[in-house]
Amino acid sequence: MPLSGENLVQNIPSFPAYSASPAGYTFDCVYMDALILLEKLRTLLSTAPPLEGRGPYGQKQFAWLGQASALMSTWDRTEAIFFKGAVDGMTGNFNRAANHGVVFTAIHKAIATLENQLPRPSGQVFGPGAAYDFFKALRELVLSADTSVFLVDPYMDAETFDGYLGALAPGRHVRLLFARYADDVRVAAEKFSLQHQCRIETRRSDAIHDRVIFIDGAQCWVLGASVKDAASKKATYLAPLSADIAAQKIQIYEDIWKAATAI
Repeated sequence: MPLSGENLVQNIPSFPAYSASPAGYTFDCVYMDALILLEKLRTLLSTAPPLEGRGPYGQKQFAWLGQASALMSTWDRTEAIFFKGAVDGMTGNFNRAANHGVVFTAIHKAIATLENQLPRPSGQVFGPGAAYDFFKALRELVLSADTSVFLVDPYMDAETFDGYLGALAPGRHVRLLFARYADDVRVAAEKFSLQHQCRIETRRSDAIHDRVIFIDGAQCWVLGASVKDAASKKATYLAPLSADIAAQKIQIYEDIWKAATAI
């Protein structure tokens, strides 16, 4: 049953113990509720309309602040009381600049708190040393693509091709968005494209922080760590997002892709 209201984070159970042979776990709805809330808050920040200045607010501003208030109430009812006071100040054009800072600081606090509590989505979690289990799960996900794969990972390197894309069927469109190791990824992409008859595009951007993979322009999966060292020393996860959040996430990264530097 979805959680709502008071102190969502406090209702998250402790991280379950790993078996002697680490493998994936299926998590209950409490974890998914917290993960969904985290992704909604991140999306909220990414879609904020202009809120400063002394002019009257329009429909976009009121709708955004309403959504923000609802999400903050889901996260923590006590925090939401102070949050509502700041929102009321913004909509009433009372000390708007100061209240603007209060609102955004509170949202960042909620995100940071959830991130600190959440190495745990609803899909699968992989314990330290379960790198091969993670490899198999992500590889199977990539191979399920009928038309396209869009992988976002700031620390992606050339090993991505050997480990996860090697068995991809010909004709698939692959896009890779990363922040480092540009030369290594570019060279590997060119060789891989020629040999496997796949269309591969690579771009670099400093605006990415998450690790996500989009399958066929519809599914969105969140990764808990970079694909290059996932589950080697620390626990990580691979979890799907709901369709409505996935659609928003796709749009955000399509915009980042358009502004990114082609490699």
